Amino acid sequence: RDLHDSTTQSLTSLVHKTELCTKLIDKDPVRCKLELFSVNKCLREIIEDMRGLIYDLRPMSFDDFGWDASIERLYRDVDQKSDMNVTFDIDSINSVDNVIQITVYRILREAVTNVYKHAKASRLYVTLHIQNKEIYLEIRDDGIGIQSDIKENHFGMQFMREKVKLLNGSMAVDTGNTGTTVIVTIPIG
Repeated sequence: RDLHDSTTQSLTSLVHKTELCTKLIDKDPVRCKLELFSVNKCLREIIEDMRGLIYDLRPMSFDDFGWDASIERLYRDVDQKSDMNVTFDIDSINSVDNVIQITVYRILREAVTNVYKHAKASRLYVTLHIQNKEIYLEIRDDGIGIQSDIKENHFGMQFMREKVKLLNGSMAVDTGNTGTTVIVTIPIG
């Protein structure tokens, strides 16, 4: 699903750029060269995205250091790559089953990535606590909100809903002109 969201779209764009270059190479070599520089930059970004996707299939930090290190890495990535004011208030869930940890991490990463890429938010607040024998996860932003068709049919949203359902949890999305709040609850007891 992540491949569809970013990589496939980027690769399609590269196909169009290279087709343009074949037409420009004799007529306008300077513009062709500029297009090729753009292609090179885009390819490097795709490689970096692919590395991130591969890492997220099974984050090494889970194997080596556990939940806390993986969350810290996610926080640093978002904080460094965005202009948002990012706040993570996340409890350690190292005592929870490893499969649940990784699945919750993937849900969290997808939600945070959606905010980073699409919300045009200035603030992102993520909280995760264990209460009443369930994991309570809330991702809130002050962005532009989610259109109703995207809220239901976007691959990222479908991915999150499927993962939550696999864990017998629930997911609610509240969106509007003042941002979006995603609340996920997952039973652990």
